[in-house]
Amino acid sequence: MKSAVLAHHLIAGASVLAVAGGMALPSTPAFADSYMAGDFHNHTPCSDGRSSVETMVKKAVQSYGLEWLGAADHGGSSPRDCRVDDPEGDGSTTGTGKFWDVAPVTAVKGDVAMSQGHRSMWRWQSAEEIIYPELARLAKELNKPMLYAGIETNVPGHEHTSMAVIGNQKPQNFGGDTGDAGGVAEFEYRFDRSDTDFSKGAPNHAWEGKVANASGTGSGTANHKNKAVPSVQWLQKYYPLDSYYVPAHVERAGVFNPNGNNGFNVEHFRDFNNAGPTVAVGFESQPGHQASNNRGEYRAGFCGAGCDSVGVTTFGGTGIYAAKVGGLWDALLGEGRNWFFYASSDWHNRGAFSIYEASSTNDFYPGEYQKLYVPRPAAGTTLRPNVIVDGVRSGNSYSVQGDLITGDLSYKAEVIGYAAAGTAKMGQTLVVPRGRSVKLTLEVNLPTTKNNSPYSFNNPSLAQIGVQEPLNRPTLRQVQFIKGNVSGVVAVDSANYTNATNTSAARLATFGPNNWTVSGQKRTMVVTITNVQNNMYVRTRGSNLPASVPAETDAQGNPLNDWDPENSAQGPFVPCTDAACPSHLVVRDGQKISSYDVAGWSDLWFYTNPIFIRVADQPKLLVETNGALAVALKK
Repeated sequence: MKSAVLAHHLIAGASVLAVAGGMALPSTPAFADSYMAGDFHNHTPCSDGRSSVETMVKKAVQSYGLEWLGAADHGGSSPRDCRVDDPEGDGSTTGTGKFWDVAPVTAVKGDVAMSQGHRSMWRWQSAEEIIYPELARLAKELNKPMLYAGIETNVPGHEHTSMAVIGNQKPQNFGGDTGDAGGVAEFEYRFDRSDTDFSKGAPNHAWEGKVANASGTGSGTANHKNKAVPSVQWLQKYYPLDSYYVPAHVERAGVFNPNGNNGFNVEHFRDFNNAGPTVAVGFESQPGHQASNNRGEYRAGFCGAGCDSVGVTTFGGTGIYAAKVGGLWDALLGEGRNWFFYASSDWHNRGAFSIYEASSTNDFYPGEYQKLYVPRPAAGTTLRPNVIVDGVRSGNSYSVQGDLITGDLSYKAEVIGYAAAGTAKMGQTLVVPRGRSVKLTLEVNLPTTKNNSPYSFNNPSLAQIGVQEPLNRPTLRQVQFIKGNVSGVVAVDSANYTNATNTSAARLATFGPNNWTVSGQKRTMVVTITNVQNNMYVRTRGSNLPASVPAETDAQGNPLNDWDPENSAQGPFVPCTDAACPSHLVVRDGQKISSYDVAGWSDLWFYTNPIFIRVADQPKLLVETNGALAVALKK
């Protein structure tokens, strides 16, 4: 067998060896880990979506292979019944939708709210009395016990957060006592910025002590301190092990506005994690709306004149907070925080196309394009929604676009020649005797089947560099290891509490077809960090696009801006010259441009969560102490 190729790097005082082989090995160990794909941010007519709970769940499970799903309509209210498809988005006005107050009438509780000329139902009621019973019914019908009700809550002082309280939800009982969604309903009533109902949840409940929203000058700051942070504290107090709080599309609404309700800065994530160490555990920096022309709906002027999404665009479909090496995510990881990365569908509709069609100018169904993978539990484990919350909290998860890789993945760290240290996976910490060397091994599995793209013509982005590859048959072409130092938790009263950079973060190694090990569909990459003298973390990401693809990646393989070819003068843009390029694409100067869903299917990335490394003589990292808190709470 050909000897491994050694590539040497010198980073942060440690000698780093990127180890790989270009030849296929005769045999390699089976994957150590298996993960389950799911989605926890999506919408139905119970907020501003168009497919019923049943249609959405069945598409996600039966067509796109999801094993778990958290239904998460916006907080607030809606006049539309989410047990019925509403393709036109207007209730029963022109199509097959239905309003609550149109026969047969559904009783609506709480203070009166109106929309579209009809009585609206508050989300606390629809989550508890409509959405969760639908999910419990579907769990039994589809034999999928990990369906549960969550909320995309409108955060006081900010934009949105994907959250869930499992509480008494027991869909796994399949028709017996399936429990209720009272926990998530109470959270929505108490803390959602768009829920202005003060009925106390009557007649079912008597929820006391709701805090009104602040408005006017200073309202953003007041709402953050007086309502958003207390909402996380409430979850930590009452549901520390069966809830999560994950801010969504965090760059979209711009930087934080102290006088309004939009945007998140790094200090707000620190506040949330401090308030809910086992609950507020990460963010969605790989947003939904991936078929939108302004990918993720990120754009200049999103939140008003002169108020742009942070970074203006996404970068390879990922927000700048995570896509930029050394940026906000790396700053939080550089504290050793348990702050992890997640993706979602944010499913609403297909834009110019019907929800029953395959093409899209807006969204993809849950699981169709983006999948969030959490650990598959051991055989014999009761499958229930708490398994998902445990997986989200653990950080042992990764996110994939376009089925670039599968649910079989192993990412681990071990101390060379010191088995007593054991191994660490994503979200965990490897404790290393000072001066020892660490080996990081990433094994990914490539799919053998087509992905869900309805297009089989060649990828227009790759066509620019002479590569012919069908959009529905993507190939992994690069994987980056990104390392940063961990320097400790930033104190609330420190001037660095608002600092969103980590200057130590850098690419540690890059792999591709010339230097990873091949065994069937498996690709194995090994990186060795010698003479470990300081605390650190290492995260990875990969793409179907190599370095130096015009308008897509730079010379180091980093993703470039996803400029909107229809509404932006920026560029360059990718032409779509194949005769099969669909008619709905943007045309500039007589040339079709890769845009909408074609642009999404062309540019794919996966992101793993990090592994932390701590020198044995150093104090425990925050990720360790918060993990220990979760263990203690289970006892």
